[in-house]
Amino acid sequence: MLTIRNLKKSYGGSPLFEEANLQINYDTRAALVGPNGAGKSTIFRIILGQEEADAGTVELDEWSLVGFLPQESEDVGDFSVLEIATGRAGTIEELEKELKAMEESGQVESRAYYEAQSKFDALNDPQVEAKAKKMLRGLGYPAENFDRPAKEMSGGWIMRAHLARLLVIEPSLLMLDEPTNHLDLMSLLWFQDYLKNYNGAILMISHDREFMDAIVTEVHEISERKLLHYSGNYSDFEKQRYDNYERQNNAYKNQQKQIGELQAFANKFRSVSSKASQ
Repeated sequence: MLTIRNLKKSYGGSPLFEEANLQINYDTRAALVGPNGAGKSTIFRIILGQEEADAGTVELDEWSLVGFLPQESEDVGDFSVLEIATGRAGTIEELEKELKAMEESGQVESRAYYEAQSKFDALNDPQVEAKAKKMLRGLGYPAENFDRPAKEMSGGWIMRAHLARLLVIEPSLLMLDEPTNHLDLMSLLWFQDYLKNYNGAILMISHDREFMDAIVTEVHEISERKLLHYSGNYSDFEKQRYDNYERQNNAYKNQQKQIGELQAFANKFRSVSSKASQ
């Protein structure tokens, strides 16, 4: 579905990462981890076409549909919570404009056209309102708030409405940036169970270890400008990383010991040779 090859990105001459490779298949459950500033969000933006890489390629299957939940919510205007969750908050109109523009420019065979059409079809499904209400309830919204103006809600509740819309669309690749930040325990548990049975791939950035342990089956870490790959959930990743560190540390200690022994032997040999010459 998604293949990244030899990706490189620098800012101000300092590389964030280089020769980064990543393969996401249709059943992948993956986390992208690393310290703040390592380049996790940059990789997301490159995948989404919002930023250019310095080198390397990003290939998406022609018929794959990508959905993204950013950390920050979009402007909600005067739309209600349900209108956002069903795409009636301007999303459908925007998709119509995109489709028309691509049709007029002869891009109907492009991946972008397919993606826009798929989102448009999903949000025009006769069952979209029922699906949106189901997602909103799962994410903790009481039914009496469905018709409330979203601008009356807090940022966290608005993010839940945007998340509900994304789940209604059901993209084949679900990209999530800190998705649990605004969820309480009950909505988090519902979302976690939903993702366990999600019919598509998941690529997430998260600091929630328990959430990643429950969902992901592989971890990709940005470390020292490289993208390192680990199998298993987050706890498995931590154990593998620690084991790797121990092996490298032991190898370094053994190397230093050998160097010390060789140096001692050389010193002894020089001492013997010096005495013999006297």
